[in-house]
Amino acid sequence: MVLAVTAAATATAAAFGLAEVTAIAGLGAVFGLMAGVGGPLRSDLRLMAWCGPLLVLALAAGPVVNQVAALAVAVPALAVLVATVVPLLGWRLELAGGAVLAAVVLSSATGIGAGLSVLLRLAVAAVGVGFAVVLRVVFGGRDPSAATRRAVAAALTDREARVLADAVVVWRSDGAPAWLGEALAGAAAMRVARSELESRLGGLPLPLAERMRVVLAEADRVAAQLAVAVRARSSRALPMVDLFTQQADALRNVGVSSDVLRLVDGLAAGLEQVRRGLSDRERGTAEPVPRPRGRQLLVEELRALVTPRSALSRHAARCTLAVLVGALIATWWHSPYASILVMSIFAVLRPMHRDSASVALQRAAGMMLAVGVAAVVGSFTPAPLLVAAFVVLGVVGFAVLQRSHIALTALLTVLVVVLRDVTRTAAVPDLVIGFLTSAAIGATLALAMGYLTLPRPRNSLVDRVRGTVEVVRGLAGVLIEGGAPEAVRSAHALAIRRTRDLVAFIDRVEDEAEEQRRAAKEAAAALDALRIALRELAELRADDRAGVLPALRYARTLLATPDGRPVRAEFHLPEVGPWPAVLAAQVVVAEALTVHRAAVRLEHG
Repeated sequence: MVLAVTAAATATAAAFGLAEVTAIAGLGAVFGLMAGVGGPLRSDLRLMAWCGPLLVLALAAGPVVNQVAALAVAVPALAVLVATVVPLLGWRLELAGGAVLAAVVLSSATGIGAGLSVLLRLAVAAVGVGFAVVLRVVFGGRDPSAATRRAVAAALTDREARVLADAVVVWRSDGAPAWLGEALAGAAAMRVARSELESRLGGLPLPLAERMRVVLAEADRVAAQLAVAVRARSSRALPMVDLFTQQADALRNVGVSSDVLRLVDGLAAGLEQVRRGLSDRERGTAEPVPRPRGRQLLVEELRALVTPRSALSRHAARCTLAVLVGALIATWWHSPYASILVMSIFAVLRPMHRDSASVALQRAAGMMLAVGVAAVVGSFTPAPLLVAAFVVLGVVGFAVLQRSHIALTALLTVLVVVLRDVTRTAAVPDLVIGFLTSAAIGATLALAMGYLTLPRPRNSLVDRVRGTVEVVRGLAGVLIEGGAPEAVRSAHALAIRRTRDLVAFIDRVEDEAEEQRRAAKEAAAALDALRIALRELAELRADDRAGVLPALRYARTLLATPDGRPVRAEFHLPEVGPWPAVLAAQVVVAEALTVHRAAVRLEHG
């Protein structure tokens, strides 16, 4: 249906030769889908209430900005500067903010739609964004919380490191439904206990290990059935746990250690808590979880990272300077070919995420290929027809554009090339040479300022991960010892810088083995989720944190430098206490386990 409606609308516009109208409306729909699809329906519509008007304004005001030299230079540079900070807002706002900022860069740097009046541009862009909102409501209106339930269900069955932390974010963005909060807390407890039991299989005698595998298999079966019940739109019969209980009781009767029994009890308690949440689904009896003070934490992150010592600040400065120089060249050049120069810089640098030089080179090569093909094809094919085809492709494949920066920038650059009048007046060799020259200037600027100016990393990957783990461990220590609010904020600021710098360091290092890089990325993601959970715990009263302090001490022990031997500490999983403390502490323990195992792989792999 989406394909049919989009194709009909764009074909109609193309039939009347309305290439720019088709492009602006199509871009409004594509950017609207990129920004407005990704979370629960309620959260997405709340986001589009402010993001939609910004998209319309960005697409309509671009030609006005492009015609004023000072604005044509300043606006794209400012947009790229903001884009480097957007990831701090979380993955959902990163999608929305990224779409808006890409629209700003595209419109202001290229002047797309300059042949139309301002009112017409506003109307056409509003139609495109409105179409995206209608699609979001149509496909999500019948089941608004489907994305939230899928995220919580994934925490029950998916073993990926970030699944739990991402599920918490999605759940909070949907208003923190009480029954799903209880199910999520149970999933967290189950994941931690199961992971610990699995790690201890190698130290058990063979008969006990085989019996333990049977217990884990039964737990996985129950968890999978619970995940189906969580994903369902309405309540359904809960899975039976009798067989799991029998296997767990049999394990208790063969004389395993008390620590292993405590883990089995934690596994059973987690599964039971998920069942309890599902039972409360219709009754609404679960205690709600208050939201953390997200705005205050965001301000803390910005203060910690806006410093010359921060990798984020240096990355932002390099990207902004490259776009500033590129915009100055494009303004001075006064050529249709210059319209893609800033877009080429944006494509190669990818301001919202830092990548290695080899990845940037691949993006540069892909950009040059896309520009060359578009210049050739645009000289033989009517622009309205090509624009309509690319709009349909963008609307249908918006999910790919959300994930792939090079696919998004290639599509946008191709649209700009096709819309230039020069494609219908100049010779094909001149077209190809002109656009490729512009793209090459942009790519060279991006590579020179973004990568050639970088100093070679001096520390090893293992040393960087080890140092970051120690900093986050120090934050946990301040919290355990009941440090003053200023001490917590200071330790958290240092943890923010070190975790973000670690991510930047991993992206730049290319001479490490792929397995080492993968383990380091896993550790960096877990450390970031861990310091966020610790900071949320710090916002609670000391009395509320008291019940989870043993679990925090256990997590701190896990963060000690690994020596390849099992951790000599009594396992603790928070089971009682206020909801915010229990849930955050469960995330802390789960992420600390992930960090510990990734660090072991780094140290001894």
